[in-house]
Amino acid sequence: MSRAVYVSRRRGVLMILAALLAYALAAVLFVLGVALLFAGLSSWLHLIDVAAAWARTLAGVGLVGCSAGPAALGRLAAVGAAGRRERVVNRKLKFIAVAGILLALICLPFALAIKAAAHIAWLSGA
Repeated sequence: MSRAVYVSRRRGVLMILAALLAYALAAVLFVLGVALLFAGLSSWLHLIDVAAAWARTLAGVGLVGCSAGPAALGRLAAVGAAGRRERVVNRKLKFIAVAGILLALICLPFALAIKAAAHIAWLSGA
């Protein structure tokens, strides 16, 4: 076996492992995001703590968006490992990854800020 074939085979295995790791991360983030989104939306039915409902809902949307990034990047790694260069598919996957990451970058800080602001005593004399 020549060195080029060995390097190519090793690169393919590493790309498949990276794709599987990205898919696993995306699945965990997606399940957690859907759970938080469901908890946030169901807490709107009993308006006891509006800030917590907003925080859960935004965190859920952010994590679902965040799961799109690793899933799309994992698909890119799998396509790269297979040796196919589909330009249109790569552009769509990159767009999905960027849109998901931007959604996470918008929603997650707002969720954290709302949750943190809910614990500050705004009307205290301190």
